[in-house]
Amino acid sequence: MKKYIFILVAALTMSLTANAQKVYIAKSSSAIAYHKSKDCSYLRNSTNVGSVTTTEAKNMGRHACVRCYPELAEKTKADIAKENAAKKKVTKKATTTKKVAKKEAEEPAKKVVRKTSTKKAAAKKTTEEKPVVKKTTKKATTAKKAAEEKPATKKATTKKTTTKKVATKKAAEEKPAAKKTTAKKTTKKATATKKAAEEKTAAKKTTAKKTTAKKTTAKKTTAKKTTAKKTTTKKTTKKAE
Repeated sequence: MKKYIFILVAALTMSLTANAQKVYIAKSSSAIAYHKSKDCSYLRNSTNVGSVTTTEAKNMGRHACVRCYPELAEKTKADIAKENAAKKKVTKKATTTKKVAKKEAEEPAKKVVRKTSTKKAAAKKTTEEKPVVKKTTKKATTAKKAAEEKPATKKATTKKTTTKKVATKKAAEEKPAAKKTTAKKTTKKATATKKAAEEKTAAKKTTAKKTTAKKTTAKKTTAKKTTAKKTTTKKTTKKAE
């Protein structure tokens, strides 16, 4: 039993020593192995060579170089690929777990942001709906005012119609009177014209009569003068005899 424990401890010590041992790697994306010496023929074409521990190299997915470690040559590439895949799977799982934890941690903050966004959206909606309510209220007020003004407008229209009818009736009643007045005026004018014409004719006749009388008087005067002249002549003749 003691011997078994001793062998186990020795193997563990050797494993720890091997893991802590310095190895060399090519710092390129295509490199897949770690090397015991930097003089390994596989590193001759590498321009960037660095040193890490065996554990670090294995964590990077590198396997032991078959030339530097011939005792590990029995490990096939398939086994190495399998190990690398398992390591990647573990790494991926850890990354996924980390992402889930981060997501869960961010979820309350997202909820707060979502609530804030919802609140802002509701406030925006209220602000957008407010003018609509205002417009509706204004429309209702206008409709109410129009409804209140309608009877007044109707009354005013009725009053205007009544006034117009009264005016028409009055005009119809006044028309015959105006017609009669016009006829009376026309008759009066005709009478005045007729009278003026008669007076004119009478005046003309009077003037003609006066002219005739004047002519007759003048004629008589001339006749008298002629008679007197004849008488004088006659007397003169007798005297001369």
